[in-house]
Amino acid sequence: MKKFTAILAGLFLLAAAMPASALASDDRPIEVKELPAAAQQFIQTHFPGVKVSYATVDSELMSKDYKVVFTDGRKVEFSKNGEWKEVSAKHAELPVAIVPQQIRDYVAKHHAGQAIRKIERDRHGYEVKLANGLELDFNKRFEVVKIDD
Repeated sequence: MKKFTAILAGLFLLAAAMPASALASDDRPIEVKELPAAAQQFIQTHFPGVKVSYATVDSELMSKDYKVVFTDGRKVEFSKNGEWKEVSAKHAELPVAIVPQQIRDYVAKHHAGQAIRKIERDRHGYEVKLANGLELDFNKRFEVVKIDD
């Protein structure tokens, strides 16, 4: 028990000695040309002619994430290698090509007339938010696994 307490105290002292900037995220403004090549290509392909308001890099202890905000209010978040993680729009349409066809088909069939305002992907599948606020979770096989209003 004494050994455990000593290790715990050592870890606490180590964490206390670390500068706060090493523990907190650091959203730093960057130029679009500083984004990973895949992110730059994604922007050129899916947002041609749309002006970028700003871009940031979020450097955390073990990773980096990028965010690009366009002047029309649309946003894209990218992983450290430049793959998109999330695309959102408050008032504009998302680029159709980034939404998998199976998801577009499901929304058209079950929620006709509702625009997709946000799509997020991770290793488990996709989360989609519709204009009416409804959230749909799809697994990797594009099966709906959760509906949240």
